[in-house]
Amino acid sequence: MSVVFQEKGEIAILQLYRENGYNALDIETVEQLNENILHIASSKIFRSVILTGSGRKAFSAGADLKERIRMDKSQVREYLNKIRKTYRQIEQLPQPVIAAINGLCIGGGLEMALACDLRISSSNSVFSLPEVKIGIIPGGGGTQRLMRAVGDLYAKEMILTGKKISADKALAIGLLNEVTEDKSVLQRAIELAEEINENAPISVQKAKEVLNYGRNAVLEEGLIIEAEAYEEVLHTKDREEALIAFNEKRKPIFKGR
Repeated sequence: MSVVFQEKGEIAILQLYRENGYNALDIETVEQLNENILHIASSKIFRSVILTGSGRKAFSAGADLKERIRMDKSQVREYLNKIRKTYRQIEQLPQPVIAAINGLCIGGGLEMALACDLRISSSNSVFSLPEVKIGIIPGGGGTQRLMRAVGDLYAKEMILTGKKISADKALAIGLLNEVTEDKSVLQRAIELAEEINENAPISVQKAKEVLNYGRNAVLEEGLIIEAEAYEEVLHTKDREEALIAFNEKRKPIFKGR
């Protein structure tokens, strides 16, 4: 088992579990990750998701090069298609996904983190898309998602040089939401997930959907999608509960209806 699935109330936690291989993404790991993502997507239980790596050395060092060297070109293409599909499914999960980055976040590992909605890192983490150093380019969405996360200049610098950057640098350029030092990154991610889970689940999911759509849309299209989504949440039981709770001076109890 190279992906461990845990439930913590309404939080789903997926942990890559290949410590001896720096949580590298071999075919088995990608397939297990994909299966778990599909399970979470169809579940009505989970309001948020955390993706992390086991141990303290690595979130993920990316593709398993020991496995890759045994592949022919057609097998590489098949592997990359699985990676692209899985990362897209992470991105399209209705629940917010938090990457809890604990150590090396390299190549396909960084591409996986970029598919998440929020990214929290331990202070010892290192980030890189080093593909040009081994004769390829990022193939799991890295060129596109990194550019959207940090802008053209920093994305081009990281990808064209293949250099590593620290957690503090990643935070400064907008790659991370937070760097934590006084507690474990998983603990901090759980706290953030619990903060999200206090809110109306339909509203959170609709907000994520609109934000993801608007990232690639012109303003007028984005505003239309926002208005349509607002109309949907306007008729929910959770909105009624929020108004009643406000009047009664208590916290609302949201049920996702």
